[in-house]
Amino acid sequence: MQSRARAAIAALFPPLFLFAVNAWICWRLLHTEYLDQMQSIEGSFLALATYIENHWPLYDWFPVWYGGMPFGRTYPPGLHYTVAIAARGFGISPASAYHLITALTYSLGAVTFYYLARALGGDRTMAFLAGMVFSVFSPSTLLLPAVRADAGGFLNARRLQALVVYGEGPNVTGLMLVMLALALLHRALRKRTPASYLLASLALAAVPIVNWTATIALVLGLTAYVVAGEGRAILANLPRLVLIGAVTAAMAFPFELPSTIRSTFLNAVSMEAGQSGGSGSHRIAFLLLVVALVLIRALLIRLRLPFGPRFAVLYFIVTGWVVLGAMWMNVRLIPLPERFHIAMEIPMVLTAAFAAAAVFRMWSPRVRVPVVVLLSILCLFQAIHYRKYARSIIRKTDIARKLEYQEAEWLGWNIHGGPVLLPGSTAFWANAFNEEPQVTGCCLQSLISNQPLISSYPIFAGYENDAESAGYSLLWLKAEAAQAIAIGGPNSRDAYREFKYPYRFKDRLPVVWSDGDDSIYRIPERAPGLARVVHSADIVRHPPVSGVDVTELRPFVAALDDPALPVASFAWVDSNTARVNGILAPGQAISVAIAWDPGWSATANGQSIPVRADGLSFIVLEPNCSGACDVRLHWSPGAEPGFMIAIALLTLTAMAIWCFRDRFKARA
Repeated sequence: MQSRARAAIAALFPPLFLFAVNAWICWRLLHTEYLDQMQSIEGSFLALATYIENHWPLYDWFPVWYGGMPFGRTYPPGLHYTVAIAARGFGISPASAYHLITALTYSLGAVTFYYLARALGGDRTMAFLAGMVFSVFSPSTLLLPAVRADAGGFLNARRLQALVVYGEGPNVTGLMLVMLALALLHRALRKRTPASYLLASLALAAVPIVNWTATIALVLGLTAYVVAGEGRAILANLPRLVLIGAVTAAMAFPFELPSTIRSTFLNAVSMEAGQSGGSGSHRIAFLLLVVALVLIRALLIRLRLPFGPRFAVLYFIVTGWVVLGAMWMNVRLIPLPERFHIAMEIPMVLTAAFAAAAVFRMWSPRVRVPVVVLLSILCLFQAIHYRKYARSIIRKTDIARKLEYQEAEWLGWNIHGGPVLLPGSTAFWANAFNEEPQVTGCCLQSLISNQPLISSYPIFAGYENDAESAGYSLLWLKAEAAQAIAIGGPNSRDAYREFKYPYRFKDRLPVVWSDGDDSIYRIPERAPGLARVVHSADIVRHPPVSGVDVTELRPFVAALDDPALPVASFAWVDSNTARVNGILAPGQAISVAIAWDPGWSATANGQSIPVRADGLSFIVLEPNCSGACDVRLHWSPGAEPGFMIAIALLTLTAMAIWCFRDRFKARA
């Protein structure tokens, strides 16, 4: 009994100690509601968690950002649903729940790193010391001057800074899961039991459910994992990898539909277009990466390195090629490569740990002991420094004193249903406090159409002077059915101060709220609301190619202001259904400032009518009514969610039966 207890203590102490150290470092975050970090994108994540807590909308339409979109396209939902459940379960605000959950996942990062190191063959001492180094050093600051400067020095906590200052909770959480998934995958391929396959699949599926950046880091890790294997091992494990991959996909698809994955990938590629360093340079870099992997793999096998070190080195090469190639030479192999420097730290520390362990084993005990003591002292001082650094960036704030809250509060009380255009940090945070739709929003990979980017660009960037800027801005704001716009000048309290010509609307539009250099202007509308009646001939038919391509926009906006045209009312019936009423004549159309999607259908006075997109990617209805017109709009995600749920349940059932049969055979 005593030997079992000692073994249990020996097994549990390292991960528990690592968790405790990291929790001690970020302790203040565990009980903080709002941070004094308004430039952070976490405001958008709080908006999603708040919306989930109010609506639980996994397969519903989300009307808040960019004219609306299927909720599943906004962002991988795993973390936000967890936050909403925690907020509801503990009776706390989504902000408090978000910081509680992300502080825990940050602290668990060192624990899953430890398990990954152990799974790959590291002994307990090596894995524990590597976990400590991972906890209190950010090696990316050594290789990347820009990261080092942003972090304030190579001794500061980059991963914690990313979480607290920039709001990278999903990425930090996702990377924690990446390490867990890789460890469980390796164990599954060694144990070869149905239960281990299922556990690995669930861990792998959790990553894309939480964060796309971490998902790409996982794909890079899986690539390195396969390349690191020896020829016979790769062939032997191929059927098992296919099985685990299939189960992983089945578990992930109900939360990240294949159509969402496809659109997100295409949007990410489009966002990155034109950013690669030189014509064809990324293709050359990719070929060089392939050659490097082949040659280094051959060298590592020739040196008879075990699988663990081989994987660590190759994973570092893959992630380093992506990150360092972008930040040193501006060669971009994948979209947003700079974001992967935190993921790169995982194989960096693993590689260093395996190398140090190999050297360590060659030393005598007389040398080993002082080295371990010295490393422990360094980690202790670094942990103290990290805690001080954490306290310097984890600063509580009174949210009611912040511009973002004050403008959102005013808009929530005074603007009802119509979109507003907000700048910078105000756009990030507004929907954490209200559900007023925005012309823009978060996040670019979610867009159904790039038209909101074209329409908002001249508003933020301006054009030549105040008068021209005001003219173009008003055209686009009216076309977007915007009811208000918030603008800040050079002394704005907004974190980003995005507007050029910030005083363009002075004496041109009514100011309805003002504080210092920040103002909200009301947009004059003849008929405010999302449904506008115009002549069919005035509909914008061709997508504008730029913010000054307004040839078709001018007659459309003129029609919006035409007092001879009827006014239509618009109201949401539920999350997926809206009602439009008006008195229409033949030849008149209804432009609805909601993003067109194939899932929309409509009826007019009970009869089905076509739903098409105009050049602005808004919904156009031509009901051909003569008199009272009762239009019902309905959005449906189609059969895809139900199909994916059925596949997931069948897969889970089959795996459960296999697990029980295997367990029964083992007992027999």
